[in-house]
Amino acid sequence: MVFVLVGVLVIGAGGSVKAGKVGDIIKRSKLRSSVFISPSRQREVQMVRNSVFFSPLETVIVGGPEHNGFVQNTKVEFTLDGWQIVPFEKVRRFDVWLIGYDGGWKETGSKVVYNLPPGRKTYTLLARAKNSAGEFDNTAAARTFMVNVSEYFGKIKIGNVVRQGSTAKPYYEKLTLHNQNSDLGVNVSGWVVKTQRSNFSFSVPAATRVYNPRELSANDPIVLTRNASVDIYVGKRSPLGVNFQENSCDGYLAGSFEGYDSLSASGRCVLPDSSSYNHLSIACRTFARGISGCSAPRLTAFQFGGEPACRDFIVKNYNYQSCVERAKNRADFYQGKWKVYLGRAEEIFDDLNDKIYLYDDKGLVVDVYVY
Repeated sequence: MVFVLVGVLVIGAGGSVKAGKVGDIIKRSKLRSSVFISPSRQREVQMVRNSVFFSPLETVIVGGPEHNGFVQNTKVEFTLDGWQIVPFEKVRRFDVWLIGYDGGWKETGSKVVYNLPPGRKTYTLLARAKNSAGEFDNTAAARTFMVNVSEYFGKIKIGNVVRQGSTAKPYYEKLTLHNQNSDLGVNVSGWVVKTQRSNFSFSVPAATRVYNPRELSANDPIVLTRNASVDIYVGKRSPLGVNFQENSCDGYLAGSFEGYDSLSASGRCVLPDSSSYNHLSIACRTFARGISGCSAPRLTAFQFGGEPACRDFIVKNYNYQSCVERAKNRADFYQGKWKVYLGRAEEIFDDLNDKIYLYDDKGLVVDVYVY
């Protein structure tokens, strides 16, 4: 009588071998058995070896994505292990087939790495050990997983995380989204930031591209060009009452901002050209040429009292709004930084360790920040 070898194969002369990975065999045979085959029964051994239920090698996937798990990276690495049953010895050669990516079997070592395209897609890795005789595991190990990665993965990054706020204001947390290497502008409004521990999430809102104190609307999408960023302040409210993009005239507004929320464009404002005040007195022109910073000049109560045209020129031309009118069409007017304020009174980041996820508008992972 010939037994089907599925569970344990014990061979005489002191040899004992465990054959694992029985799931596929059980599906077909609906039978689990364990037999002792003596050296004298070589014909039966050969019959078992030739059976469709017998694999001369065994394969195990010992490292990589969990079965039916999600992968939040485009780089996927597997570690394989395998052995030959008769005679028992470890093997170092494998064939793999990543269904959904490869066109067929390909040979590899015990480590196999895939750099997969972004998107949402399910893959199945098949792996089979092989020996120098050309035999291979005919019940290949399998591992199914899903890649859930945005096309912006590796391009838009989370950084500059202030997770403890300040001593007096622990809810003054902050993080930055930065366009590291996408040459195209990326609209991040509507993207979702989520923390693992508190399970808190929020959508990146819209903003105003040019701050106008007379119209506090925020309807412009936040588009990050290459090397541009958006600072998101969790607990703080906007000093200007609106989310905005920095520009070269923001120096006039710098006094409203705290140190950790300072404006990057301070000192870069475009001042009136000297030709615009050449008709004024020497004293007035001298005063105007002495204005070098982006701040409204301080006139004493009676300064230029006898020259109202001078006072009027200075008051009208050295302020934020007049600067915007002069500079808004210049290539260097817009700065590469946006500011967003959530105004929450509670913390959202764990002080010690957490994971912060960034998802695009399709719900795909863009970045994961771990600390």
